[in-house]
Parts: sequence; C-alpha cells; structure tokens
Amino acid sequence: MDKLLTIKDAASLLNVSEMSLRRWTNAGQLKCYRVGGNKERRFNRQDLIDFLHPGQQGTIQLGLGDYKVDSSSHIAQFYQSLDESMTTGIKYISKGLSLGEKVLVVSTTARLPMLLDGLKNQGFPVEDLIGNGSIITDTGRSIPAEQIQFMTKAVSATTRGFRLLGDMAWALEKKWSLTDLTTLENHTNSALADKNKLFLCQYDIEQFPASVAMMAFDTHRLTSYRGELKESPFFAGTA
Repeated sequence: MDKLLTIKDAASLLNVSEMSLRRWTNAGQLKCYRVGGNKERRFNRQDLIDFLHPGQQGTIQLGLGDYKVDSSSHIAQFYQSLDESMTTGIKYISKGLSLGEKVLVVSTTARLPMLLDGLKNQGFPVEDLIGNGSIITDTGRSIPAEQIQFMTKAVSATTRGFRLLGDMAWALEKKWSLTDLTTLENHTNSALADKNKLFLCQYDIEQFPASVAMMAFDTHRLTSYRGELKESPFFAGTA
C-alpha cells in the first residue's frame, strides 16, 4: 500500500476543508484508516482519486430519491411551487457536495440565499465551500453568449465531478426569449455535458409558457415531474 496521507494532506489534495473529510468519513462516504492511540484518520491516495471522480463507473447518484443517472446527464425538472423547487435543489446540491463535486448554482437574487440557507441547515459550511471554490453562485447573465462563457469557465476549472443547478426563473428576470433558452440548452448538450458533469435545469410550469416546456422536453434527455424521473420521448439529441 502507498504511504497514507494525513487529513491535512488529503484535504489539500481534494481542495476541501478537513471538516468536510470528517463528515464524509463519519457518514461512510469516504474510506479512511484509523491509526495510533488517538485513532487519527489516514487516507489512501487512490481512494481519494476515486472519490474525486465518482461517476467514472458509469452512473452517479442524483440526490433525488434513489435515482442514479449516467455520469454526464442533462435533466429538466418541471415544478409547481417554490417549495418544490427549493427542496429538490437543496437535495441535489447536497448530494454533489457529499460526493466531493464542484457545484455551480444559478438562481434568482431572491432564491439564491434561500438555497444557501438550506445547505447551512444541512450542516454544510457554505462560506468555506464558496471560499475554496466548491460552490460557485450566479444570478444569470443578460445574453446567452455571456452565460455560456461563464459556465464554460466554471466547468473547465475543475478536475473532479461537477454539477450545475439552474432554476430557470433567473431567465425570466433577465427577459430571455425562447430562442435564448434554446441556445443555452443546446450548448449544454453539445459542449458541456462531458464525463462526470450533471446539469439540472428547473422550469416553473406556472410561469413558463407551453413553448418553453416543449423546448425543455426537446433539449433534455431526462425529465423529472412530481418526483418521477423519465426519459424524454421528444429529446432531439445534440444540436
């Protein structure tokens, strides 16, 4: 066996806090060895590398019920209430953080603090995670080109798993057109849905018109409604 790493060295390798490592090992999500009279944690480098890339075995936990999806998946959730959106978003983000993934959260100015507060209530040190880049937040950009540039930079700046949560209510605030939304979703399929990358786009069926809902069916391979995850029969593939 290779030389075991201390918790400080392991935290540096994963670019996370020692507190996160303690939480993950206590929950049985990350393997560690206990050594000495004080039972100090020690880590195998390969175990940490495997933890960095949880989706390499083909599937990854979504955080919604018991669903697992391909490690590169683009999912549309249709929700009917703010509470449903928040509950889904917090569970999805929490699962990503628990797996050591980098998370990008795009939401409205009003809803973003609610999501972060929900993560704090789950025990996540949100300020620390933002500080070390494990959580990135955004309230959306004015035009697709700017949003695509920002997302591309975020997803390319990590060697570990990555997941994005986009409550598309932000696009309503920015007054995006159907064409704008289609451009963004198609770009996600063609350029961003790489290995170990998850994208969950939330659409409020009370606020968006039917044309936007059909666009979401066309541009997402998976759809979620009322807690059920299904293949979209209208998915057109990469544009």
